[in-house]
Amino acid sequence: MEKTNFLYYDRLMIEYKETKHSLVYKANSDLSLYSAGYEECTPGYSYGPTLRSYQLIHFVLNGEGEFRINEHVFHLKAGDAFLIPAGKITYYEASKTNPWSYAWISFIGISSESYLYQIMTSTEDIYVIHGLDTRKYYDSISRIMQLDASLTSHYFEGNSILLHIISMLFSDVDFHEADTNKLSIIDEIKFYFDINYAENLKLIYVADYFGIHQNYLTRAFHEKFGISPKKYLLQLKFKKAARLLATTQLPVSIISNSLGFEDQLAFSRTFKKFYNVSPTDYRSHLKP
Repeated sequence: MEKTNFLYYDRLMIEYKETKHSLVYKANSDLSLYSAGYEECTPGYSYGPTLRSYQLIHFVLNGEGEFRINEHVFHLKAGDAFLIPAGKITYYEASKTNPWSYAWISFIGISSESYLYQIMTSTEDIYVIHGLDTRKYYDSISRIMQLDASLTSHYFEGNSILLHIISMLFSDVDFHEADTNKLSIIDEIKFYFDINYAENLKLIYVADYFGIHQNYLTRAFHEKFGISPKKYLLQLKFKKAARLLATTQLPVSIISNSLGFEDQLAFSRTFKKFYNVSPTDYRSHLKP
């Protein structure tokens, strides 16, 4: 009997989705497998821009491609992995001359974000891990793709393989519990900014979320990083804005809204302070 938990796409992509339990059940568990798969991409094949409601990791097995998240652009090859947190807009594209193939695994649950972020804080590029033996991850993912979603025993086996993959990642990025414990709350806040800067963040709410006073946040952040948290956030936002102006035809109003600005005029005025030109002029100067 054909397994209904497999999806095939033009013989290039195979995806397994765990279907025995509801999404609500998995979202309220500590950690639960959502899907796993493998794809051999055609030249120039792209996916996105899109966002997911689950955590996702791709392991590049062969070839090359480009991965974009926030203002970051990564050119990746075999041995790299790229990490996609839930709720983040991403885009990736296979090389036109040497398209990549990759395996992926996605997961969900109360602790899923925490586990992924712990891995991300242990990597130099946050969203990318270099120099992995991605074949060993493919071997584990291949085991998942042999499972039958209708069997309870296979449900547990799939989740055990997921835990093994997470365990291998923690080992490969050389994660140290002691180092994490030594991270100051200001380090955590900076990482929070790096991940969530596109939202309409208010320092008073961020300070409250981390259980500190806003004045302490501002003073301690400036002492450690030599820049105020407000200016740091603006720098992140306008780097992203500049890239969107350069690489898309999105209206300035859409770019402004996507970065958490409620007032397009205020966005344009502040952008001009950073780049000495308005957003419209910045884009027009890039045209041949």
